[in-house]
Amino acid sequence: MWYKEFLSKYKAGISHEFLFYFNVRDVVDNYRNFDRYIYEEFIKQRGFGIVAFYDVSRGLTFFEPGMEKEFHKINANQTVDLLHTLPSKIFPYIDKALRSTKMALFIDHIEKIIPSGDVGSMTLEERMALIWICEWSADSKISTVGSTIFMLADNLADVSREVLKSSFKIEPILVELPGEDERREYIEYLLKDNSVKSEIEVGEFAKLSSGLSKKSIKDIKLKAEAEDVPISFEFIKEKKHSVLKKEYGDVLEFIYPEIGFEDIGGMQKAKGYLLKNIVEPIKKGDLRRVPMGILLCGPSGTGKTLLVNALAKSSGFNCVKIDMSRILGQYVGESEKNFKKCLLGAQSQQPVIVFVDEIDTAFRRGDSGDSGVGRNIFSEFLQFTGNTNNRGKVIFIAATNRPDLLDAALKRAGRFDKKIPILVPEVAERADIFKLVIKRYGFDTDVTDFTPYGELTENYTGAEIEAVVRKAYEIANEDEAEGSILTDGILREAISKCRPSTQEVEFMTMLAVKECDDRDLLPDSYKNLLDEVDIGVSEASI
Repeated sequence: MWYKEFLSKYKAGISHEFLFYFNVRDVVDNYRNFDRYIYEEFIKQRGFGIVAFYDVSRGLTFFEPGMEKEFHKINANQTVDLLHTLPSKIFPYIDKALRSTKMALFIDHIEKIIPSGDVGSMTLEERMALIWICEWSADSKISTVGSTIFMLADNLADVSREVLKSSFKIEPILVELPGEDERREYIEYLLKDNSVKSEIEVGEFAKLSSGLSKKSIKDIKLKAEAEDVPISFEFIKEKKHSVLKKEYGDVLEFIYPEIGFEDIGGMQKAKGYLLKNIVEPIKKGDLRRVPMGILLCGPSGTGKTLLVNALAKSSGFNCVKIDMSRILGQYVGESEKNFKKCLLGAQSQQPVIVFVDEIDTAFRRGDSGDSGVGRNIFSEFLQFTGNTNNRGKVIFIAATNRPDLLDAALKRAGRFDKKIPILVPEVAERADIFKLVIKRYGFDTDVTDFTPYGELTENYTGAEIEAVVRKAYEIANEDEAEGSILTDGILREAISKCRPSTQEVEFMTMLAVKECDDRDLLPDSYKNLLDEVDIGVSEASI
């Protein structure tokens, strides 16, 4: 996809200077790296006289010795001793070659030459390099000669933002991680030598390797070969986690849930909606039914985070959590750079569930006191969540107990366009939660009907019921007896000692009901409450 985008822009004459970023270190097909692929597919067919490579560590090198001689000839042999110098020394001569003959120039690690940050904070060397690079993009002589410049960066946010200004004609092109079909083809290529056994099918291997580059997939194969073990589900999961944590662990939290929908009580309407409108459509490839984003509203402790974990487990999709404490940095531009990396890392693992807890405090427009950081991150988040190309690929789910504090731009249709209330459980749901929590912890009990405890715990949230069960286990083990059983008497005693502690439950419930945009998602007992909210709103507007 990236090559087609580049070729289209080149042929249209949009630019002759391109900035390729993200997965630029990977093999493009089964064996060729980026520069070799560009050379064989593009340069070789178009009669470039000079093909050169520059980075700050190795200086200027050439594809063939004759090309180096031609470069020196153009510059009257003044460059013989300057090939390994800094940009300020060699770029003026590169400029002359670009304007004199059809030259292809690769500049690797461009972020080391023109790093992000204010121009005023750049060194003189960096500012001079920035001027040359920007001026090349608008030089009509370079365009007429047919010279082309290829710049490579791992992270676009690490590169000076000056190059992206509309006054310059530098085209950024995202080099994405391989899609499922590409991964499948590459895995078949890797495994055809039968040097390692695989306990899973190629198609399953391809699905499990989402979010990985081809080089990382090859590493999995080589490690299995070195350790003399077959490639299995657990082996891939372990190696994948290691790779992703190393790459994005500084800005993303990876979630590997152990419980599914069958392990959590209550929330039947929410679970049903998520299965029918997210899991099933994505697996069938019908993304039209999938909402752009989902907002879970309700009092604290009602199981919003637990529901997201269960969705990840039941769907088998990748799941990450945006934690703003990992994003915010102390240096100018660091927070915005981290957030871009965070979104790119999440997008690379599609289909992926991206969870934002307490979104009312995580994303705001910012104020004058934060130097515009909050505003910049909020704007980036709005743009990303509103991108319809992500529908069914990046599933944003946010949780809040104060939806009234959210910016209206976040809640509009096309972003978090489905609001699901997660409310205090009803009697039957509370009884179910008692049963499932006891089962989850592996506690022994002689109780078979949990309905009485559901009746005794009115206004308890799921988290508070879990606290009751843990208190019952404490009581059962007061005499340090092993294998103590949670009896009816012990459970009743625990309920009497554990009172609901969640504050403002009624207020948060009203906010969640008011925010709900689909009557079918409300428990029957709350539908009348929705009518009361609607009447109250109508009366207030009169």
